[in-house]
Amino acid sequence: MNKLSIYIVEDEPILATLLKYTLQSMGHVVCGVAESYEDAVKGLHQTDPDLVITDIMLRGSETGIDVARYIKANLNLPFIFLSSITNEEMVADAMSTAPVSYLRKPVSKEALNTALSLFTMLNITGKTID
Repeated sequence: MNKLSIYIVEDEPILATLLKYTLQSMGHVVCGVAESYEDAVKGLHQTDPDLVITDIMLRGSETGIDVARYIKANLNLPFIFLSSITNEEMVADAMSTAPVSYLRKPVSKEALNTALSLFTMLNITGKTID
């Protein structure tokens, strides 16, 4: 699989660190980590990720769904939701933003690898991926 530059939006530091190390062990680069909507918006403008992985529940009043809407409106980057949310209404709201995938926590390395492989095969960004 091609190496991706991935930005993580996760408000639980332990989970963010675990996801970062998992992605790095798969050969990807984590170009940034944010815990809130505000930090994500700022960080995404300072990096050039191929993909964003975001939780739905974040610190502050805005959610990962708000991050996804911001990305769609302003950055046109692909994103994956990684969340423990099972509420059908909230999941439907998340899916209305057209993510690349919706993964449930806890996610296995295999499920994450499958989602990233599909993303790479589809080359959703149109960017050249190293």
